[in-house]
Amino acid sequence: MSINAQSNNEHLELKIDNDKLVLVDKYYTSGLFLTYRKDLEDSFVFKKENDNKLQLNITLGNETYTPTNLRSTDSRDFDRPYAGWFFIKTEIGKIKTNSAFFIAVETGITGEEALSGKIQTWAHEFFNIDVPTWTEEIESKFLVNLKAKYIWNAFFNKNQAFKYVIEPSLGTKDIYISNSIEYAFGKLNTFNTSSRNNFIDRTNTNELFGLISIGHKYVLHNTLIQGSLDYNDETFTTNNVPHIFEFKIGGSLKFKRNTLKLIYNFNTKETPLSSSHSFGTLSFSRNF
Repeated sequence: MSINAQSNNEHLELKIDNDKLVLVDKYYTSGLFLTYRKDLEDSFVFKKENDNKLQLNITLGNETYTPTNLRSTDSRDFDRPYAGWFFIKTEIGKIKTNSAFFIAVETGITGEEALSGKIQTWAHEFFNIDVPTWTEEIESKFLVNLKAKYIWNAFFNKNQAFKYVIEPSLGTKDIYISNSIEYAFGKLNTFNTSSRNNFIDRTNTNELFGLISIGHKYVLHNTLIQGSLDYNDETFTTNNVPHIFEFKIGGSLKFKRNTLKLIYNFNTKETPLSSSHSFGTLSFSRNF
C-alpha cells in the first residue's frame, strides 16, 4: 500500500436534508449534519483482526420538524408538533468483507435551545417564505439514545449488489426497529470500501452507482411527536403511527478523494392526521 493510502484514513462529510428540494415544506423539513470518520489502527470497543477494520464516526446534527399549517397559532390546526433536535452521535463499527456492525450513543436537546426554530424563521424571512409560528414547540429536554446497526451485503456481480440493514434504537428520544433492503447498480467498489456504506476507502478508487431502497420502521415511541415517555408534556403533542414505510432512490459519484450524493426520500405518514412526505438529500464528502 502506498504512503498516500496509508495516511488517507480520515473522512469529512457535510449532508443536507431539505424538503424544499422536492417543493414541499412540512414535517421533517430540514436537517444539517457534519460527520467526521476515521479508520482505527488498534482495537477499540471491538477487537481489531486481520479480516476486519474498525471505523469511528462522530456526527453533529440539527433536525427541524413542523406541522403543515405554518401560519396558525392554534395547535388544533396542527397535524404534528413543532420540534427541533440538536445532537451529537458517536458511533464505532466493525467492518468485514461483506458485513458490518455498528453501535452508537446519540445525545442532544429539544426545545428552543436546539435553535431549529430560530434558524428556520431566519431562513424563511430571508427568502420571503411563509414564516412559521413555532407555537407550542416540543419542550426542552436532554435526551439519550443507544443505537445499533447490522449490514449484510451480497454481490450479484461486479456491477450489482444487494444490501440488508437492520437498526434498533432504544432511549428517551425514540424507540424503534427498522429494516431495509437496497439494490445498487453501476461501478461498485468492494463492500468494505464503498461510499454507499460511508466506509473510508484509502485507495481513492472511483465509483459511480445508482440505488433503490425500500424499508419498514416500527416505532414504539417518538418524543419529537409524542413528548416525554411519561406523556406529561404541557405543550402540544399527538399520537404516532407505529408502522412507517420508506422508499429511496438516488445516486453517488466518487472521484478520487471526493464523493457527491443525491437522494430522493419518501415515507408514509407518521401521525394519524398527517400525510406521506418527501424530501431530498444532498451530501459532499472528502477523504484526507
